[in-house]
Amino acid sequence: MKVFTSTLCTTMHTPQYEFLSGAETHYYESPERREVILKYLQEHPDSFEITERVEDFGLDPISKVHKKDFLQYLEHAYEEWIEEGGHPNGVLPGTIPHYKVARLGKQKASNVLAKSGEYCFDMSAVITKDTFKAAWNAAQVTLTATKDLIRVAEQYEQSIADGATSRENPPGLYALVRPPGHHAQTDVCGGYCFLNNVAIATQWLMDQPNLKGKDGGPKKIAILDIDFHHGNGTQEIFYTTSNPLYTSLHSNEDYPYFTGSDLEKGEGEGLGFNINIPLPHSTTDDEYVETLEKLIKDHVLPYDADYIIVSLGVDTYKDDPIAGFLVTSDAYPRIGNAIRKIGLPTLFVQEGGYCIEKLGLNVGGILQGFLAKA
Repeated sequence: MKVFTSTLCTTMHTPQYEFLSGAETHYYESPERREVILKYLQEHPDSFEITERVEDFGLDPISKVHKKDFLQYLEHAYEEWIEEGGHPNGVLPGTIPHYKVARLGKQKASNVLAKSGEYCFDMSAVITKDTFKAAWNAAQVTLTATKDLIRVAEQYEQSIADGATSRENPPGLYALVRPPGHHAQTDVCGGYCFLNNVAIATQWLMDQPNLKGKDGGPKKIAILDIDFHHGNGTQEIFYTTSNPLYTSLHSNEDYPYFTGSDLEKGEGEGLGFNINIPLPHSTTDDEYVETLEKLIKDHVLPYDADYIIVSLGVDTYKDDPIAGFLVTSDAYPRIGNAIRKIGLPTLFVQEGGYCIEKLGLNVGGILQGFLAKA
């Protein structure tokens, strides 16, 4: 499996702390996350080919997903924050416009102290001097992997036509990036996420004029979000469209708290193409894998997609410090194998997972399971 990453995912965006449950704590979405995953991959050279080749796709693919004013805010927030007396650790909102307050007026925020609440919904998306550059880099790494997905998919289809392989051996790619993305909405950051890497990659794929699906339209994409937390950003971005299909397995009573209900099914053209399956904190290995397999059988396979894009979070692990079901490391190869059985070219994009001691093993378990090597 080819792995796309960049050292900039480690050296940039390094907040010193965040606030959780009212307490100041170290920043869990740390550069060390990428390093421990990379170490595991490097220890298995028979399974993974690592490249730091990154193409710059520019602003256009990002602006197809995120609003212009939001992107301008992200790019300049830190310098404006410092100019207005904000703490050097980074931009954190002091006031967030609650809907009961905001509905009384439409006054636009005039300074970054106010904008920090207008463009962010929590106190974990700390913006530092290099955050925009880091998020930009993560998006470009993901787009580079997405471009290669087209190549390996074409080779795969040709190999099937030639009888050289079967649907049981789909190609897979992995974008090892941080910061993650699935909580970032069109114009709001939060949950460690600033730019929605999966949404940007998905929209870019659908926008390629020479890629035609079975019906002559854009290629169809199914997003499978297996992070512990609901991907509110990806849901919001594609909520009114039938392509992509968005599916998510996540906790039913956890962050971001206000989204992820199974009643959220999409709107307009998108009605029926947004599938949320909330799970209790008591979810075990067998329960998780069986639910995933049923989701694939009932929704992903009937959708008849051309590509699968996975929001890969392993904060489902039982000892994750800020999340966690009762899922053990034994489940992750089974999860990867279940995704493999879909039989489609698949791009894995890194999201959550904060148990540093087991992070490489758990991510590697999913990827090795997909490769049928675990």
